[in-house]
Amino acid sequence: MPKTKSSDVRIKVIDQCLSDHKRKYSTAMIFECCNEELEKRDFSPVTAMNSIRADIEQIQRIYPGADVESYREGRNIYYRYEDPDFSIFKTPMKADEIIQLTQILRLLRRFKGMPQFNWVDEIAERVGASLKIDETTDEVVGFDENLDLVGLEFFTPLFNAIVDKQPLKLSYQSFKKDKEEIIIVHPYYLKQYNKRWFLIGWDDEKNYMANFAFDRIKNVENANMPYKPTDVNFFDYFDDMIGVSKDSRIEPQVVKLWVSSSSWPYIKTKPLHGTQKLISEDENGTIITINVHLNYELEQQILSFGENVQVIEPEYFKMRIIQRIKVALDNYSNKFNMTEPNGYTFAPSYLKNKKL
Repeated sequence: MPKTKSSDVRIKVIDQCLSDHKRKYSTAMIFECCNEELEKRDFSPVTAMNSIRADIEQIQRIYPGADVESYREGRNIYYRYEDPDFSIFKTPMKADEIIQLTQILRLLRRFKGMPQFNWVDEIAERVGASLKIDETTDEVVGFDENLDLVGLEFFTPLFNAIVDKQPLKLSYQSFKKDKEEIIIVHPYYLKQYNKRWFLIGWDDEKNYMANFAFDRIKNVENANMPYKPTDVNFFDYFDDMIGVSKDSRIEPQVVKLWVSSSSWPYIKTKPLHGTQKLISEDENGTIITINVHLNYELEQQILSFGENVQVIEPEYFKMRIIQRIKVALDNYSNKFNMTEPNGYTFAPSYLKNKKL
C-alpha cells in the first residue's frame, strides 16, 4: 500500500480538474477522475459523491485564493477555479511554513559527511536558495554521530542493495575470529546503535537473521542468486531488545533488577527499556523488571551502572554478569596492588586524600 493517503490523491486530482479551464468538469466527472487515479494507486474507490463535494469545500477552506465557481450549461453544473492560473501547488509558502521547512532542512544536515550522501546537502542548499532561507544561523541541534567510524564507505552500497533487493557477498571479520570469512547476506535494514552502524539481514548459511557491524566489513559484492524477501516489520523488530542483537528463535526473558536509591531517579526518568515496570521501592533501593532478549548490549548496559544496578534473576544471567565483573577485577588485580598497608583501597595519586 502506498504511503500517500487516499485523501491526498483525491485533493491532487480535484486540483487538476479545477485548474483545467479548457475542459468542463461536473461533480460526476471529478468523481470518475478520482476513482481512476485511486485505482492506479491501489486505493479503495470513493463511493459517495458527497466526498468530492467535501473535498472541494476543504480546498477552499484551507488554501487562500482557492475560490471555486460553478456555472451551468444546459442541465449540467460544472466547477472550476475563478482564477484560471490558480493551483494549490502554486500557492506561495507562508512565513511559518518556511520556518518549519528551514528546521527540517537543518535536521537533514545530520547526513552531512555520510559517504555518497552529498545529495542531501545539495537538495538542502538548492531549496534553501530558492526560498531565500537564511542559512547563516548557527546550528542549535547536535546529533551523537561518529563520522570517523570505520566502514562508513559501505553505507551507500548497503543502502542501495536493500532498496534493489540484491543479495550480497560480504567479506566479514568478527571480533571473535582471526580471519575474514565470506558470508552471503540478504540485506533488509540499516540500524545505528551506540554510534555504530549495523546491517540487519538473513545469513544464508546459518539460516537466521543476523547483524553485521560496518566496522567489521572488509568488502561488499553482489551475490548472483535469488533474493529472499522478509515480512519482518523493522519498526517493531527492535521493541523487545536493547541494541541490535537477538536470536528470534528464543523468546524474550523477564529480567529483575535492583537499582540503588541514587540511580533510581535517573532510570525512572530514562527507563532501561519500554517494558520497564516498578515492582517495589524503599530506602534500600528499587526493584524493577524489563522483558527483553538477553544479549551483549543488555550486559553492557547493566555493567555501565557499576554497583548501582544488580541482576536478581534469571539466575544464569546473573551469573554471567558476576563472571564478567570477576574477570574485570582480575584484570585490575594482575596489574595493580589493590590494597595498601593501611587497608585503604588502592587509589591513583589524583585521588589521594579523597573520600572514596
